[in-house]
Order: sequence, then C-alpha cells, then structure tokens
Amino acid sequence: MLRPMPGSREYGAVIKFNSRDDWHAFRDSAEYRGFVESLRPMLETEPKIETICGLESWFTPLGQQFTRVPPRWKMAVVTWVGVSLTVYIVSWLLSPMTNHWPTLLAYMFANAVVVAGLTWIVMPLLNRVFRPWLLPAHRPVSGVH
Repeated sequence: MLRPMPGSREYGAVIKFNSRDDWHAFRDSAEYRGFVESLRPMLETEPKIETICGLESWFTPLGQQFTRVPPRWKMAVVTWVGVSLTVYIVSWLLSPMTNHWPTLLAYMFANAVVVAGLTWIVMPLLNRVFRPWLLPAHRPVSGVH
C-alpha cells in the first residue's frame, strides 16, 4: 500500500506479477472484480490502473512514490548508455585484478559490480542528467491505483 502524499487523500497499491498473462488472469477473476466492487462505496472516483514494464524503478526519483513514466524507447536509450559505460569502465578497472581468475568467476564478479554500479550510482546519475529529455513537459503527478 502506498499512503497518500502530504495534502492528498489518494492511496495506491503496487501489485507485481510473474507475467502479463498472470496479471490479466488476476484482473479478470471474479474475486478481484468482487474486491473492487466492495471498495467502490469508499472511493471518490473510479480506480486508476497503471501497468508498467519494470525498467521504471531506475527512472523513479529517489524518495518519490509516484512518477510519470518516460516512453520505453527513451528508457531503453538511457539504460543502454548506462550499461555500455558501466561495462566498459568495470572491465577496464577489474581486468588487471581478475585476468588470472577462472573465467566464470571473473565474469560473475564483474557483472555483480556492474549491476550494483547501475543500481546505486550510474542510473540515478543518468536519470538526473537526462530528466529534461526523458520527461520534457511538466504535468501534475497522479497516484497509482
């Protein structure tokens, strides 16, 4: 559950599924439809449903519960830039240290460093740098329901 932002009365819920088919089966189930109907007396407006692909977590500013989602092609371009730079730099930095390691171990270690770097350093930085391009027009952010 996502609690309302200060000054808002909108709650949200984040539900994750293994696949789009699982999401559709859940959404179309009698149990889910009954649950939504049971909530209607407590709602001021129709519930809003937003489906996202997963890359959005790298494009959500830290500390924000809700965000506008950039077009997928823009997320892919920025992710490609981040992965390319990170793999190049990590390979260059680690190869002198790991060149005598077993290949699989060196590969796994380098990938762990790449993923950690992308998650905590590179993607937050690229998100700030590319934010004006990713989401050029400002419009109010609404809750996810």
